[in-house]
Amino acid sequence: MKPFYSNRIIQKGNKIMEFSVKGIGIIKEADIKIDGLTVIAGSNNSGKTTVGRALYSVVNAVENLDQKQDIDQSAAIVERIKKILNIYRSLLTEYEFMMQDFIEEKNKFVVEILDLDHMPIDENSDYYITLLYQFCDSIKTDTFLDFLIDDMKKISPYFEAREDEFYSEWKYIKPKALLECSKALDSAKSFQKQERKDFACKIAARTLQVEFMNQVQSIGQSDNGQYSIVRLRNQKENLFEFYISDDNINIEKSKFQDGYFDSVYFIDDPYVIEDPRVYRFITPRKRTDSYVQSRIVNHREDMRCLMRKPEEDKKISETLYQEKQLEKVMQQINAIVPGMVSGGTYYTPEMKIKVGNLATGFKIFSIIKKILTENDLSDKTLLILDEPESHLHPEWINRLAEVIVLLVKECNITVLLTTHSPNFLLAVDALMRKYDIRNKCHFYQTEQEEDHRVKYIERTDSLDDVYADFAASFAKMSAIRKKYMNLEE
Repeated sequence: MKPFYSNRIIQKGNKIMEFSVKGIGIIKEADIKIDGLTVIAGSNNSGKTTVGRALYSVVNAVENLDQKQDIDQSAAIVERIKKILNIYRSLLTEYEFMMQDFIEEKNKFVVEILDLDHMPIDENSDYYITLLYQFCDSIKTDTFLDFLIDDMKKISPYFEAREDEFYSEWKYIKPKALLECSKALDSAKSFQKQERKDFACKIAARTLQVEFMNQVQSIGQSDNGQYSIVRLRNQKENLFEFYISDDNINIEKSKFQDGYFDSVYFIDDPYVIEDPRVYRFITPRKRTDSYVQSRIVNHREDMRCLMRKPEEDKKISETLYQEKQLEKVMQQINAIVPGMVSGGTYYTPEMKIKVGNLATGFKIFSIIKKILTENDLSDKTLLILDEPESHLHPEWINRLAEVIVLLVKECNITVLLTTHSPNFLLAVDALMRKYDIRNKCHFYQTEQEEDHRVKYIERTDSLDDVYADFAASFAKMSAIRKKYMNLEE
């Protein structure tokens, strides 16, 4: 499908991007302009959610990519050091048992190494690479063993009798430890040569696999030797273009320049705001290769983590700026949700209620409020809302539409919205005109073809076609009602 650009859009200029999907889920092809507010309308099972999930996956994967790559390499190096430590586990267990009440007497380098077992990763990868080289050298020269023995001698005059036993066991295990050191150093060298593009492709592939439960491509797409494609393009170049085969991204064929967005939020389940502590015991999934050591979760679990994240103290100047920016939006939200959610409870000055006891529609507004008030927002924030009107009364649908339009106008946030509600579409249509953001709104309708796959048709300048499609279902039931009312008479 050839993208359509009207004159008013071309004149706007600098931020318009196009997100393209081909052969993902049931989508045959979709070219979606991402700039301000993008609305996708269509029936159930027409691929609306698929676009949102695909966009979330790749944006979430490559946002703050340099930081993610550094953290990932740090985690991988720490895991390598732990493998070496595990070879000497019996000796180290005895050391830690003897020294447990003598923290000050411990050698600082030994403490630094052993703390990797239970300390969070909070340094850059260069620090951990240096630590790995020092640790491997201390094993090769037996310096690490000397540190252990010297510490134990300090606190126990009887340890001298066991010194030879310690040396003997260390020497026996040393060849295996040196082999593991060699592997660790090789991996560290490979990390230092690792291309940014390669990491972007790997983490995007993992995120798509998690989000689509290892069934990213359309049925038959891979079997026919065809690539599925996910692309984000500005007016000058492809920011990224991922070619997918066998549910993996082909690194050689793919391209990566930038991810553009620095944060993305995907809301499709109001129940993620309910007391999230039940999810705290989820076991992280370990990776076995040198890429993407970190755990990757789907959008709902990511949102649950966000809902349980403790409040952070922002600088006063930043708080004042954000409050001013969000003033009109918060007026609309506070009219419905005057309080705040924390720890699974909704608080107002007059009451506190378990979130599970709130109306479902109330939860949608509460989630949006929590995102707006507890996170840093910018013109590189992307908000994806999948049929958020599903649990709302018509009046609250109007309020939600106003919140969304104001987020685009006042905060310059980018919003992708899917809906199958004529009421919601009408509210957005009316309010984008009231608040004069029509030049940064784009509307699409899903269209199913004979093979049951879906493509997207732009309706930005022909919304009456979408209304007509919605009206057909209403007219059908209206005719049946009228028929049987006549029979009753």
